[in-house]
Amino acid sequence: MSDEWVQDTLSAIADIQADTAGHLGFMTFSAKPAIVRSVRYSIAIMGEAARSISPAFKAENSDVPWRAMAGIRNKIVLEHSRTNTRRVWDVVTNDIDDLEKALRKSYLKPLLC
Repeated sequence: MSDEWVQDTLSAIADIQADTAGHLGFMTFSAKPAIVRSVRYSIAIMGEAARSISPAFKAENSDVPWRAMAGIRNKIVLEHSRTNTRRVWDVVTNDIDDLEKALRKSYLKPLLC
């Protein structure tokens, strides 16, 4: 079951990357509410997946920031109107690529063994 949640997270990352491709910076991003909403939704999906992945899988893949993923999901879902667009942009620009690499590594690990 964890494989499905990891795949959901990788799909959400791909959606974020597609939605933000070609954006020059925060001002362009923040001026497009539909894209901001889409990215927030994708981050929420990632956080929900992180909450649903088995503790054993999380322990085996401790390089993935599971708690942080779930935490930002909670902020977006529970405090939607107060979610800072700058923080969302920071996730896009600072965290998504590293997260994708860590998830791909954890996702492919069973295939390499």
